[in-house]
Amino acid sequence: MVIYQELNKLKAELDNYRPLSPELMAVIYDKIKIEWTYHSNAIEGNTLTLQETSFFLQHGLTSKGKTLLEYLEAQNHAEAIDWLQNITKQQRPITEGLIKELHTLLLRGIEHVLVGPNGNKIKKRITPGAYKLQPNHVLTVDGKVHRYCDPIGVPGEMAKLITWLNTQKSHPVEAAARAHYRLVAIHPFDDGNGRVARLLMNLLLMRAGFLPVIIKNEKREDYYRALMEADGGDLEPFISLIAHEAKDSLMMVLEIIRENNN
Repeated sequence: MVIYQELNKLKAELDNYRPLSPELMAVIYDKIKIEWTYHSNAIEGNTLTLQETSFFLQHGLTSKGKTLLEYLEAQNHAEAIDWLQNITKQQRPITEGLIKELHTLLLRGIEHVLVGPNGNKIKKRITPGAYKLQPNHVLTVDGKVHRYCDPIGVPGEMAKLITWLNTQKSHPVEAAARAHYRLVAIHPFDDGNGRVARLLMNLLLMRAGFLPVIIKNEKREDYYRALMEADGGDLEPFISLIAHEAKDSLMMVLEIIRENNN
């Protein structure tokens, strides 16, 4: 893809500015963490606004009418991002255990989730960090039911994913996109699979020196449609979407750096 050449060029420009000052790094990191947390949770139905997410993460301020669960999801996601930073610095290998730790962080303190159609949702007990014991499925954007990997097959599929992760040689952005899709296709957990997949994708990008990809809530339908096309065997639309979002992240951060260098 031509986009990979553009990404490499933008990354090279970013590398020329590295190392950034601690003050500038803090500004960029906070911006990415707030937007990543807001958009990733919003895609899954969390109703906190970007401003509410920002006020909560920066100042601990909450708003009336929002649930404790929504704030807990924001806090957990932000802490998971901090953890990814440490994992990247430590260069820890990616294992099933690491992915389970990530899931545990995301769902810490959450014992139940609501599942089922609107108006008829029921409570489902979950165990953070544990693979699912019951089948799960989702209603796609075109109204069809998509069923994920059966629970009995999850350990084997996750083992294959880890082997692939540690042996693939494609461009880091393509590899990250494919890893995201493969994890979502398995859907190994009762809840939080999308958020874990986006965190795993960004862990791979960060380890390769790229910036995290933030899938905007406004692009939620495009995102799910691209995943649906991937389910049908065509991964190119999804890889392309991730590549263009990776470009947006690089351009956003480079703009901040240039402004501070003038």
